[in-house]
Amino acid sequence: MEKFNRLVGLLFGTLYEEFPVPLRLDAGDFLEKTIDADDDEGSFNFPEYFEHTIKWLETAGYIWISQDFSSMDGYDVEVVLSEKGLEALRRVPSSLEGSESIGERLARFAKSKTSEAVGVLISAAINSAISNGAGVS
Repeated sequence: MEKFNRLVGLLFGTLYEEFPVPLRLDAGDFLEKTIDADDDEGSFNFPEYFEHTIKWLETAGYIWISQDFSSMDGYDVEVVLSEKGLEALRRVPSSLEGSESIGERLARFAKSKTSEAVGVLISAAINSAISNGAGVS
């Protein structure tokens, strides 16, 4: 779950910062920040893991795939945050200190190599979207 949280945090932070511009995503751009250097197995399966994560985020309604460039050579898509994804990331959970939104915190995370409680942020974003904002301002 830690790998999923880290990858989704990076994706959300990058998409939030560039919103509303769709971004062409390449698994290789996220590999180093998602997989630990000594995790050879995680690196080997990462393109497939990346694809499944993107598809899950789309199915859950957090992103829209604006173009699919995938081919036999690999998975290559252009995505943008959906309305649901943007609203979830714009929230400022009352459970977290400060006035930064989840998206602002994840954008900062995407630029750094720190893990800054990214699991808490992803859980807050997903829970706020599911509960329609209960407990967040």
